Amino acid sequence: MTLDSGAGPDGRILLIAADDTFAHTYADLAELLAEPADGDKFGGAVEFFDTTGRRLAPVFDAQWQLTGLAPAGGPVDPTAVQQRLQAVRDHVEGFLLRHPEVAAQARLSVAEAVATLPQLGASLTDDIDLMPWHQHGNRGNFLHNAMHAAGWATH
Repeated sequence: MTLDSGAGPDGRILLIAADDTFAHTYADLAELLAEPADGDKFGGAVEFFDTTGRRLAPVFDAQWQLTGLAPAGGPVDPTAVQQRLQAVRDHVEGFLLRHPEVAAQARLSVAEAVATLPQLGASLTDDIDLMPWHQHGNRGNFLHNAMHAAGWATH
């Protein structure tokens, strides 16, 4: 049985940590479902959204493996999702300021590292485009790696 991804017209899925410390964009449901195979475990609760700001509810099989996403009830609120992405961005900036070694590992000064962070706020679709994308077999760019370093980090 094939499950609908629940995602909007372009199929992209946004994952945001429930505590607004991490976000990733996935091209589609297949890419999202393939991620656990790479051993990249979530560090806490996550929520899913489509590019319109609609919340997507996880669908699990009998072994509690994520098998799909379904449109959740409630209003579509792109502004609220944008605010959460701004909170994620702000968390990563604060993390970089407190942990200059993360920037140094990328041969960047803290100021250069902070300057690489996206400027959000144009539209939800644009903001989602600026979030790190999952790429199988690729260590990612600085934003991707900084997001992983800062994700779920409280210190």
